[in-house]
Amino acid sequence: MRAVSRVVGGVSRRLGRPELLAAVDRTARIAQREAVGIDAVLAAVLRDDGTYVDVGTNRGQVLAEAARVAPGAHLIAFEPIPDLAREVERRFPGADCRQKAVGARAETAEFCHFRKLDGWSGLRRSPEISDSRGDPEYITVEVSTLDAELPDVDVSVLKIDVEGNELAVLEGGTGVLGRARPTVIFEHVSDAAELYGYSSQALWDVLDGLGYRVFSVSGDGPVPRERFAREPGIVNWLAAPRA
Repeated sequence: MRAVSRVVGGVSRRLGRPELLAAVDRTARIAQREAVGIDAVLAAVLRDDGTYVDVGTNRGQVLAEAARVAPGAHLIAFEPIPDLAREVERRFPGADCRQKAVGARAETAEFCHFRKLDGWSGLRRSPEISDSRGDPEYITVEVSTLDAELPDVDVSVLKIDVEGNELAVLEGGTGVLGRARPTVIFEHVSDAAELYGYSSQALWDVLDGLGYRVFSVSGDGPVPRERFAREPGIVNWLAAPRA
């Protein structure tokens, strides 16, 4: 089955048809379902008069979908890697792109940029990526907080993709989440969280304390504390404010 998946994966990439790989590979099926879920959340929640905030923008993959479904929305992007921040500025001239990482406090910090796999970059190095596979470089980045950056912004949707540092982003944004009550789309896997010294349950507790319920981004849930991040393959989540 792995050989079949590799062959079908190559064909699906060449044809731009990810559903072909999803038909034979469970991980690809979950990823496709999550991508559809993210698009559906944006279409349902984000309006032209709203604000979309993207923490860990990378190359603007989700930012592009936000711009598509709500072309009049205010777009704010945080991306600490200089080349990627410049790319986002070029692709989205109307967006407010800030070359910063986001965390629990304002500081400067070392950041591991994998030049061959920039989506795995972060304030902690992932042990899954070897030097030959990732080609790492270590850069110094400015770290800020959501509360400092967005003191008066009425955020509609907040997307977080920071390779394990989600808890710190939330801790530095309790004011924004408490005031604006945005819908939160976030990537989270327990192994990445452990690099930063916290558990998935600690993240669930923070969201619960802020008045949020947690779902998979494809709509399953609400997910109780003991089940959060326990099912293999689920990477993207949705935190919805309680009424």
